[in-house]
Amino acid sequence: MKKYIFIFILLIPIQGYCQNISDQVINAFSTSYASESVKDYDKAIKDIKQVYSDKSYEINLRLGWLYYEDKNYDQSILYYKQAIKLKPSSVEAMLGYAYPASAIQKWDELFAMYQKALTIDPNNATVNYRLALMFYYKKEFGNAEKQLARNLEHFPFDYDNTLLMAQVKLAMGKISDSKHYYQKALLYNPSNDEIKKVLSKL
Repeated sequence: MKKYIFIFILLIPIQGYCQNISDQVINAFSTSYASESVKDYDKAIKDIKQVYSDKSYEINLRLGWLYYEDKNYDQSILYYKQAIKLKPSSVEAMLGYAYPASAIQKWDELFAMYQKALTIDPNNATVNYRLALMFYYKKEFGNAEKQLARNLEHFPFDYDNTLLMAQVKLAMGKISDSKHYYQKALLYNPSNDEIKKVLSKL
């Protein structure tokens, strides 16, 4: 009996922490999705703003996305940042933030956000790939190689990571390794003429 009383006591704060979501909020999301489906982003935003709360992670995340779709990137960033403030461990919100940040080329802020995301989820495939891509364009090929190696350890036959690794190895002058990764990418997509063209020159 004491065991069940103990479990019940433990459940009380958990249940108290979870708040019900009102029908009004659910309906607002429903109408917002309908508006978004016909690309009426102004209406989709207004639908959500009618129930706005700066304490709601979901509402701020939704507005971040909708303002991005509406090409209002500064506003999008503000709402994504609010979502991150509410849920500091949300890699989901950090990846959302990446869309408007990329659109207005806030590369330093984006790089810092990706680094923060990796402290939470070191093996996040999307973040590792995007960081590798940033390193590649910055010509920091050793760092790009390191990020891609982490991904390829878990997803050895992933096309995007394999192809980028081939490009990184080539840029580093590691011709044999580069050829190996280009061949592996060709296994994934045998009809890719660009890969065949590169391989013919290696």
